[in-house]
Amino acid sequence: MLPQPSSMDFITSAVFLVLLLGVSVAVGFMSKKKSETFNAWLAGSRNFGPVVTGLALTATWLSGWACLGLMGIVYSFGWSGMWLAGVWTLVGIIPTVTIFGPKLRNRFEQMKATTVPQLVGAIYDSKGVAAIACVIYVILMVVYSVGQYKAAATAWHIVTGTPWEISIFVSAVVMAIYMTVGGYTGTQWALAIQGLFIAFACSLLSIMALAMVGGPAGLNLALAQQDPKLVEPLRVDLTAKPNLQFAADLIGLTATLGLFVTMAIGFPHNVARFIGLRKITKRDLTIMTAVVFVTASIPWFNLITGLSARAMFQAELFNIAAAKQDAAGPMVALALGSPISGFYVAAVFAAAISTLAGMVLVMSGSLTKDLIQLLKPNLSDKTLLNTARVLTILFSLIPITWVILRPPDLLAYLMAGAAVGLGCIFFYTLAVSLFWKGAHKLGAMACMIYGFAMTALGGYYVYTVAQWGWGNWWWTTFIGCGFCYFLFSKLGRMRSKG
Repeated sequence: MLPQPSSMDFITSAVFLVLLLGVSVAVGFMSKKKSETFNAWLAGSRNFGPVVTGLALTATWLSGWACLGLMGIVYSFGWSGMWLAGVWTLVGIIPTVTIFGPKLRNRFEQMKATTVPQLVGAIYDSKGVAAIACVIYVILMVVYSVGQYKAAATAWHIVTGTPWEISIFVSAVVMAIYMTVGGYTGTQWALAIQGLFIAFACSLLSIMALAMVGGPAGLNLALAQQDPKLVEPLRVDLTAKPNLQFAADLIGLTATLGLFVTMAIGFPHNVARFIGLRKITKRDLTIMTAVVFVTASIPWFNLITGLSARAMFQAELFNIAAAKQDAAGPMVALALGSPISGFYVAAVFAAAISTLAGMVLVMSGSLTKDLIQLLKPNLSDKTLLNTARVLTILFSLIPITWVILRPPDLLAYLMAGAAVGLGCIFFYTLAVSLFWKGAHKLGAMACMIYGFAMTALGGYYVYTVAQWGWGNWWWTTFIGCGFCYFLFSKLGRMRSKG
C-alpha cells in the first residue's frame, strides 16, 4: 500500500517553500543597487569568494534531474542505472572547479565578457560565433528547463496531493522577481543559499530512507528478492533496447562518464558562476573545491533514496499516472512523513529553481547582449537592461506551457538529451580552447552545427524510434564534434595564411 499525503505534508511543504522563496527574494532586493546598469546586471561586481561561488555552482549542477529524475532511473533499473544517475557527478564537476574554473574566471576578466556566448565569441574574435552559441544555448536550455518544472511539479503533487500548477507558477514568478531585480549578484546569492539547503535536505532523506530498509544489507537483499538483475552493475538483458544502453554495456557506461565530464564544463549556467568570482589564491581554490566536493556529492545520496524506493514499494510506482518511476523520491519522503516530506519538496524546488535561474539569466542576458545588441548596436544601456529583464520573465514562464501540454515521460531522458548537445559542443569550443592555441572560428562553427544536428537526430533515433544506441549516439556526437573542431580549425588557419 502506497503512503498517502496528509494535511501536515502539505503544510510543511508550503512553509519550507515559502521560507526558501522569501529568502531568495530578499537577497534579490538587497542586490538591487549592484544591478542598475546592464553590465552590472549581467556580471555583478565580480567579488564573490570561494564559498558562495562553490555553493552557487553546486546549486546549478544539482538540477531537478539530480534531486528527482535520477531516482527514477535507479528505481527502474537497479544498480545498473547508477551510471546515468549521478555516480560520475564529482568526476565531472571537480575538474570544472580545479582546472577550468580559474582559467574561465581569468578569461572573462581579460576579454571583458559578461555572458558565456560573448566569451566564446571573444575567444574566436567573431560576433557570428557568439550569435550561433547564443541560439544553441537558448534552444537546448529551454528543453533542459522543462525538466526543472516537471521535477518540482511531480514532487509537489505526490507529497501534498494537491494540484501543482499554482506552486509552480508562484515559484516561477518569484524567481523572475529576484533575477530581474537583483541580476547576477542577487541570483548568485540565492543560488548559494539554495545549494546549502539542497545538500542538507537530500542527504537527510537518503540516510533515513536507508535506515528504513535495513541499511545496505537490507537494501540489496530486498532488491535481489524482487529481481537478481536489480543488483547487477550492468544488465545485458537491456541490450535489445537501444535507448537503455547506458545501463547495458561498456559503451553505454563509458558514454555516461564522458557525458558528466563534458556537460559540467559545457553547461553555460555552470560556467557563468565563475563570471563573478574574485581573483583567487591557492587557498581559495582549495576551499572552493572542498565546498563543491561535499555539497555536489548529493547525487550519491539520491541514488540510495531511489534504490530504497524500489526496496520499499517494489514495482508499484510504475502504475502511478503521469509520474510513474519519477515518483520514487517523493514517495520515500511521503513514507518518512512530515517534516522530512516538506524538506524534500522544498529541496526539489530549490534544485529546479536554482538551475532554471542560472539558465534563464544566461538565456536572457545572452539573447540581449549577443544577438539583439549585435543587430541593434545603438540601443541605450537602459533599453538593454529593460529588454533583458523582460526576457527573464518570458524565459521563466515559457517552459510551464510545455509541462502543462505535454510533460516528458521520464525526466532523466529529456534532460540527458539536451546535456549531450551542450556538453559535446562546448567542451571543445570553450574548454579545449583554453589550452589549444590553434582554435579557429570555422572549427567552432562546424563543431556547433554538427553537435546541434546530432542532438536533434538523437532525440528522434534514440528516444522516439529507439534505433540508435544511447552510448553510440554520445560517442558519435563527441568524436564528430572533435573531428569538426580540429579539422575546420586547421582549414581556417590555412585559409588565413593563404
